[in-house]
Amino acid sequence: MLANAAIGVLAQRGGIEVVAQLARVQAKVRKRAVLALVERTLEAVAAQNGLSSEQLLERTVPTFGLDRDGTRTEQGVGLSLTGTITYNGRKTIPKTVDRELLAEFRATAKELKKAVPAERFRVERALAAGRTWRWSEVCDHYLDHPVTGSFGRNLIWEIPQGPAGLPVWDAGSWELAGPAGRRVRPRPDDEVVLWHPITHTVDEVRAWRDRLLEIGVRQPFKQAFREVYLLTPAEEEAGDRSRRFAGHLLRYGQAKVLLTERGWTGLSLGHWGWEYGSDEAEAVRELPGGLAAHWDFHLDEESFERDGAGNTASVCVSGELWLTSPIGARLPLPEVPALTFSEALRDADLAVGVTSTGLDLEGQGDYWQSYGFGDLSENAGVRRDALARLLPRLAIAGRCSLTDRFLVVRGDLRTYKIHLGSGNILMEPNDAYLCIVPRGSGDRVFLPFEEDGGMLSVIVSKAFLLAADTEITDPTIVRQIRP
Repeated sequence: MLANAAIGVLAQRGGIEVVAQLARVQAKVRKRAVLALVERTLEAVAAQNGLSSEQLLERTVPTFGLDRDGTRTEQGVGLSLTGTITYNGRKTIPKTVDRELLAEFRATAKELKKAVPAERFRVERALAAGRTWRWSEVCDHYLDHPVTGSFGRNLIWEIPQGPAGLPVWDAGSWELAGPAGRRVRPRPDDEVVLWHPITHTVDEVRAWRDRLLEIGVRQPFKQAFREVYLLTPAEEEAGDRSRRFAGHLLRYGQAKVLLTERGWTGLSLGHWGWEYGSDEAEAVRELPGGLAAHWDFHLDEESFERDGAGNTASVCVSGELWLTSPIGARLPLPEVPALTFSEALRDADLAVGVTSTGLDLEGQGDYWQSYGFGDLSENAGVRRDALARLLPRLAIAGRCSLTDRFLVVRGDLRTYKIHLGSGNILMEPNDAYLCIVPRGSGDRVFLPFEEDGGMLSVIVSKAFLLAADTEITDPTIVRQIRP
């Protein structure tokens, strides 16, 4: 009630200045009634200004006083897009700095830390929806802007049925540079989209992945390395449902947070008191064109934590996934647009890849064994492809090799197999399990995209550790390597 009242006040106030606050609500809140009210409010403000709600959002992103490069500097005090404040390049701020100026910078930094993730979410959502712009709009709102420019300048833009490229500033205007370096300058009224691998050949995707690594571009989310999910024969036979990500045991709380952040609603499991709650739930995500994705879940009864107030869910089991039309009817999967289907399944793969109990360090049972060391999902397959490109650049390249499912690392004491899906480790010659609590971030190697879940960084960090296994001093690891 309080959230609806607050949005109602913004709706009555109207005007462009309310849009930034509504955009944050849209990026963070997942209660469907609240989101519907936000959408109606944005549509009303947009109509007042002769724009669509998407156009309104991109035209009202604050600059926060930043220059085009995403920084601001006054009297030696610097502020970056990440919200980091420095003085003459150092993080230590002397007491002689103007207190009012520093307070202003700190307030702006706090706002940036809320706005930047919301903008990243909005831009990735535009990629998943296949949105179209005029090139002049892209230049104004995605390349020249100090906030969205940090995303847009590292993404691949494409003229439909034409060339694609990364933005390059030259002779006073933006051009697109292709993977081979060939440039094209779109006209202001040319239509452009964000490039998506689902509409391109394997060779084209490979060329872009190689190019990003060659020039050291780090994308704000997976674009060139984005997973693609095409219909399988089993899904075509099933007709209107997919069981590709069914039967997984997921850490319920973590799965709910992750799916909520990606726009899914309705995943509420467990019992409160004697009357409230449910053993089953249906997560729903609204998709472009009025479609919706639905994903079934139910509680894993053995994982209940029972107390006097009822039951607390700790593990849930994923079920089948399907899509519905604007009137709520199930759609045959072959009739669902390929991009829409792929992006829905990408969310499911991500949820499994980040929250599966098969990732648990001290897991056990058939599911843990099959997930922790089994066949790779599409998400893990893309991770393998990225690692194949990164390995030759690593200092430990001579000690590493890739198989279909593992990164094999040769230490001086043992040879180790790191599973590319779970990050779990087996030691040769007898495939003994090695438990390592991840501590490093893998920052010693450049990654061409911001990670969802960070598993590639974890795998690289473990590889560096195990390649120098004679130097490991952690007794919990040494006892396992030298039993």
